[in-house]
Parts: sequence; structure tokens; C-alpha cells
Amino acid sequence: PDFRALLGNWFGPGMSSGQIRFSQAIPQGPTTINVSLMNLNFFAGGYHVHILPIKPGSVEPCSDANIMGHFNPLAWNVSNSPKPGTGTVDQYEDGDISGKFGMLNGLSQSEAIYMDPDMQLTGPNSIVGRSLVVHYANGSRLLPTNTCKWSLVCKINAVCH
Repeated sequence: PDFRALLGNWFGPGMSSGQIRFSQAIPQGPTTINVSLMNLNFFAGGYHVHILPIKPGSVEPCSDANIMGHFNPLAWNVSNSPKPGTGTVDQYEDGDISGKFGMLNGLSQSEAIYMDPDMQLTGPNSIVGRSLVVHYANGSRLLPTNTCKWSLVCKINAVCH
């Protein structure tokens, strides 16, 4: 079977749209990450898988209390990570897509395909059921409001073929 994970509905501001598809040809094999994001309007920065899924209906669904930090099941020390897009995938948190492959800063759209041997769609370190957040370039999610008006966020859903 081919294991796939697709993003659910986006929560967040504006007209930004697109999809990020994750797939594995075999369980525990490398994950293909197919990024297709449009209308970013040069505002996007980093994008990451977060620990918990989005909670629709929550007063602050994008707060750290609701989705927590970046998915990092192996407890990688982020102070050891090189600048985004300059290291190998094993030098970043499992969920740090922009660290591994580069930021979205200065882009209106992003069309790319990446291979990540560390990101899993099955097993205890699976990203399925978690959330994916596209942060603004200025890191606004870290502001005290911590609401979706500062980030795009969605749930990662599993699809098996």
C-alpha cells in the first residue's frame, strides 16, 4: 500500500491556499513532501508540524497550549541545528520542514518536492493527526495573542491507498 497524509482545512487569514502532501511508498521508508502553496503574498516564514492537532471551536486554536511546539519525538536539541535549508534532515526536529528544506520568506508561492527519510506516516513517530503551521515571516505566532490570525494551520489527515 501507498501511505499518504493530506492537510485538512486551513484556519487562518487571507487568501493563502494550497496543499502539502506527504507520502511513503513503504512503511518506515522515506517520506515524499509535495509542497504547493499559493498566494503567500510574501508574508510566510517557517512551516512546521506541531505536536497536537488543531481544535476547531477553541477560543485560541493556534495557541501553544492547544497545538504545543514543533513535533520533536527524538528530543533533538535545536540549538545544534544549522541555519534553515543548510543542513541535513537529521540535524533538525522531525517536524521542522522549513529548517530541513528552507524558509518561505520572500515568496508569493512555493512549488517543491522534498524527500525526508526521518519523517514518518506510520508508527509511534507518525506526523498523522498532528497540525501543520505556516508562520508569518516575522514569527507573529509568538505574540501574546497566539491566535490563528497570525498563522495558517491545519490538521494532517491519513489516507491509505
